[in-house]
Order: sequence, then structure tokens, then C-alpha cells
Amino acid sequence: MKKFTLGVLSVAVASSFLSPAKAEVFTFQQLETPEEVRHLYPTDINDNRHTTLLGQFPNDLEIDLTKVQPSTLASIGIDPESEDLADYSLSYNQYSELVRILRDSVSPQLRNPRISFYFAGYFDGQSVTFNNFFNDTDPETPELANTSDHYFYGLNNNDIRVGWGTAPYRYESFTYTTDGDDPETITYEAAERDFIRQAMWADGNQTKTYPAPEQAYLGGESAMMEINDQNMAVGFVSTALSPDAIEYAEQCETALAEGDAIRSVYGCMWQRWFSLRNATATNLQNYYNRTSIASNQSIYDIQAAVWQLDANGDIITVDYYPTLMERAEDDDADFSSYAFAINNNGIAVGQSWTYYEGIAEANRRIKMPAIFKDGETLPITENPDYIWGAATDINDENQVIGFVIRSIQGIQRNVGFMYEIDTDTFTELPGFFVGSSTLPAAINNAGVIVGSGEIEASLSTQRRRVGFSYDSAAENVAFVDLNTTVDCEAELFIATADGINNDGVIAATTINETEIVDDEGNMRTEQFAKTIILDPTSGEPNQCSVIDNRVERQGAATGFGGLFAMFLIGGLITVRRWIKA
Repeated sequence: MKKFTLGVLSVAVASSFLSPAKAEVFTFQQLETPEEVRHLYPTDINDNRHTTLLGQFPNDLEIDLTKVQPSTLASIGIDPESEDLADYSLSYNQYSELVRILRDSVSPQLRNPRISFYFAGYFDGQSVTFNNFFNDTDPETPELANTSDHYFYGLNNNDIRVGWGTAPYRYESFTYTTDGDDPETITYEAAERDFIRQAMWADGNQTKTYPAPEQAYLGGESAMMEINDQNMAVGFVSTALSPDAIEYAEQCETALAEGDAIRSVYGCMWQRWFSLRNATATNLQNYYNRTSIASNQSIYDIQAAVWQLDANGDIITVDYYPTLMERAEDDDADFSSYAFAINNNGIAVGQSWTYYEGIAEANRRIKMPAIFKDGETLPITENPDYIWGAATDINDENQVIGFVIRSIQGIQRNVGFMYEIDTDTFTELPGFFVGSSTLPAAINNAGVIVGSGEIEASLSTQRRRVGFSYDSAAENVAFVDLNTTVDCEAELFIATADGINNDGVIAATTINETEIVDDEGNMRTEQFAKTIILDPTSGEPNQCSVIDNRVERQGAATGFGGLFAMFLIGGLITVRRWIKA
């Protein structure tokens, strides 16, 4: 069940006379961001008040500029012809821009270095530690250090955490001959790795990984997104190459065999995977308001997976779940299902490809919220008003939350929902106002929902977001801006609420502004994402509002938007496990 950083400011225990689930004010602890990274996001919180985290943007990585492509160097103000690259010292601005360019999730060039950008973290109540299991540190191996990404997404009450990590890269040489009257033989090095990603389990003493069933060409994809207290983990794995990928692989192989290839088969297939991973649902593109939905595809057909593990992380059984519908005859693209959360009743929820209005045609493919139960993949809603969506969490009362996308006043908006399995009741959440794009992240057993929602009703497609709580069981229920629940003097801007436990303790992302002195001695303001833990206490909400200086000054920081901004709508999970990836 998804009970989904500068010194300790304050921590308090909820008063005995106030139910934590209905608390209206909070004290908070701001977690120390480790020196290795600039940003720290929470991903889950358990009843022990322990938290899984995601560190982002490494500090002080050593980057070999001699391996960076000339065009990339030129883009950050370095002349590759005139500079001594081996001894060149990057400025703060150059380093920051280069890290953004080279991070593995966005860099399309395998001839450029690949660098670690995401770090799987855990807060045990005292300190934050990172688990970078796949990061190679042996200089005797061809794999390169600091080229793996790691993510923790789920945490149970036994402090077992799950997630996934990417394989470290190594350089491989490739040689080809150009065409024309004066052919030239060219040899270059490009990065390769053993797999795209592998599911990861950790208990603090050991880490275990779980390869995917299908590993053709790029080594496969597997991920664990959550684990319940009975050690049932959920996620997804690659189970076959898609029909399109099979055809594309044949083209890559043929080009190499006939001497027409300018890259290896690995490079050819990786470029195909990378373009699919960053694809958008073109059939749902709105050209009038420039909105698009990230489809996050693959060369693989992927299936939702439910693992029954023992206390040591060894697999007892694993069950795979199909998509909501079978693939259409004219659809050769990958067709997949994904599990993102599971409760202690063993019911999993997530997302699946299907077809709009049940008409199996390639141009009608959409992703929609799904339930995975007793070997069946079941729809949460088939309302034709909704063109996309995902279930993001489920509690032990079998209440499911998530979001769907529908057109509101001509613009595609994310609408939060709650679905009660036992009564087959689907309810849209009201949001802060009609048309407020709402992304629920987590629900506890008391029915309190937290997430991120738009707070201002402007005409812009990019509107300020804040972290919210919503007590679905309360009378006169309304969305609560969490910025109104903490001391006005705290100088916080809570952008998202990412997890909540059964004591009503919330893990949230804040955006902090900090003055930075650059290499030239100039003062500049930067925004940093930090993690806070909100503890319910007695009292009354403050009178702060989004027009107060405290929030207005930092409101522009909502471009971070917590994990939502990192993983984008329709992404890996389409919301927070997106990574939000």
C-alpha cells in the first residue's frame, strides 16, 4: 500500500485528542540533502515514519571532456579545437548545463559520456543514505563508474524498499566505411550496457535484483514499484519484443550484414528504444493548445508483475498480467500493462494500454487505469469522456486513487479520482477549482489523499501547483493547500505531497530558493527541491494564501513540480512513479 533537505526545524507528536487523519495543521522536519546531490524528493513513507527518497542532480562529478562531442562542448561555450580539454576546469554554469545534457534519461547521443543523475535514497529517521547498487567502481572492468541511475519507489512497514536501477555503461568500438568516390574508414566509441533496467530489492543489509524474462538486444526491462507487508511486490517486466521491434531489429541486422550500417546493432536498437521512450501519443495530440501526452513506450511488450517474495527477497512465485484488451491486428507497436501499487489484500493497481471505446484500431490506442486481481486485468472506468489515465495507489479498504485526462473548456486536464472496488463506485475528485489539473499520489487507510494540484485558475497551460491533502471521509470535504497548514514564518513552498502513512504523516516536496555565488563572483538565485516530513498536531490553519509574499516569491519554482515534473503525464507510470524514469 503506497502510503503514497537543511537541518531539523521541528518535529511534534500528534496530540492524543486529535485524530492524525483529520489534523489541519502540521509541524515539519526538513531532511538534510546529502552533499552528493542538489535535489531530494520523497517517494514513499511507512508507518515507522521512514521514507524512500530520490536524489537528483549530482554535485562534482568528474566528467572526461575528451569524450564529449565537439557540438556538445560548443553548446556550453568550450572551443574543442583551442582548449586543453584534459586540464579544462568547468565553471559552475558550464558544469550544470553539461550535467543536464549528459544525463542518461534525456541524452540521445551514445557517443557522449553517460552520467548518473538519479540516486535511490532512504531516511531511517536519523539520516539519509543512498543505495547505488549497480554503480561500477572496479577500475579493472570496462564498465564506467557514475553511469547508473537508481530509484526507490516503494517501502513497506518492514522497511523493505523496492525500485530499479540501470546498468553501468562501457565504451565499445565500431568501424564503418563511408560511401562515395573517396570512401573513408571511420572508427568511433559508443556507450553500451548490459540491460536497460532491473528491479531492485533492499533491506539495508543486502540488495537483490530481478532480470526481465525477455532480454533480446538491450537486456530487458524490469521494475518494482511497491511492496506490501506480506512481501508481495508489484511492478512490470519485458516479456517479448513488440512486432514493430522485431521488424526493426531485422533492418538493423541486415544493414550490418550488407555493410550499410553506421552504428552497431546495439546502437541501432538503442536509438529505436530511446525514441519510443520519449514518444508522445500523437493520436491524442491537441495542436490548438499545444498539449501532448507522453506515451513512454518501448521496444518490448511489458506486463504487470506481482512477485511473492520471502523475507530475504527470494522469489516464491511471480504472476504476469495481460493488457485490458488484446493488441489490434493493425497495431505493431508495444502493448503493455504496468502495476504501480498493491495493498495488504493483494490487489494491485496501475495502468494498461487499451483502445478508446473498445474499438481495436491502432489509431485509437490509449492507456487507462487498471486493477490486477486474481489473474485478471480489469478496467476502473470505460467512460468515453476519459482519454488517458492511471491508478496510482490503493489502501487496505480497497479504495483506489489515480487520475484520468479529459477535455475541460477545450483543454486536456488531469482529473483526480477515487474508485471503491467493493461498491464499484467511481468518483471524480473536485480539485481546488473546476479545471484544476490534479494528480493524487497516495492514500492511507483513513481515506486521506495527498498529491499535487493547480491552485490558480489562469488561462495558461502552465499553472502554479501546490501540495494538497483531501480527507475523503470527512463531512464538508475540501481540498487543503498544505502551505496553509504550516507556520507562515517557515518560508516554505510545498509543491507536492508524495506520500502519507496511516498516522497521517505526510512526505512532501518543497521548493527552496538559495543565493549562489558563481565562479565570477556574481550572486544568483537558484531553486532546490527538498524533502520535508509533516507531522500532524493540534491547532488552526494559518491565514497564508498563494498571494502572500512567502508563496508568491517561490511560486515560479513549480516548474519542478516534485516528481510529477520529472516523470511527466503518461510517463513511466504517468504520475509519480514516473520517474515519475
